[in-house]
Amino acid sequence: MHIDTTATTLDKTGIHIRLRTTPDMCPRCHRNVHPQFISAHRSIDSHSCQGVFRCTHHHCAEIFIGNYRMVSAGNRPEYSLKSIAPFSAKRTAFPEHIQSISPTFCEIHAQAEHAEAEELEQLVGIGLRKALEFLIKDYACSENRENEIKIRSSLLAPCINQYINDTNVKECAKRAAWLGNDETHYTRKWETKDVNDLKLLVRLTANWIENSLLTKHYISEMQAGK
Repeated sequence: MHIDTTATTLDKTGIHIRLRTTPDMCPRCHRNVHPQFISAHRSIDSHSCQGVFRCTHHHCAEIFIGNYRMVSAGNRPEYSLKSIAPFSAKRTAFPEHIQSISPTFCEIHAQAEHAEAEELEQLVGIGLRKALEFLIKDYACSENRENEIKIRSSLLAPCINQYINDTNVKECAKRAAWLGNDETHYTRKWETKDVNDLKLLVRLTANWIENSLLTKHYISEMQAGK
């Protein structure tokens, strides 16, 4: 659906324009909506303009911006939607067991997601690497209380090798650590892998930890022979 409106410029003059399309998603709450159009503002060079919108979902109602580029000049210039902003990170909801043993992991992971939403790509991998270390060490401490001091002071790789017994957790965590190190070092060892692989491996590691904790819980609660 297009919008015919008057766009203002910095000197407060107005010009009739057409916005060819409207956003169909709110970057704040990530819901599909038909946003309320508020106003339009054109750049000095006329090649771009911004539309101001409000999310129409009653749990959100946030203001956001649609960035447009001119696609047709004339008496009523036409603009096509290119992007919307600002984005709020869509936070991953980790299971209760993960939140319980490593709340710091959940918080750092959320901050890495926020960096990605802000297009700070160089910081995402670094954040995920730090989140992984907290997850692994918190899990290792919960499983090896007698070695908690050693675990806290150890490097990540020796911690994984020495204190993680579940095979699936160990193997996924090792590979996540390899890719996490690539994100923090000057040269990469795994040139065919990127931060998307790291995100998946961190999530797999968390999932296997959750499975391990749940399995241990039910084995303990439901002893054989009852």
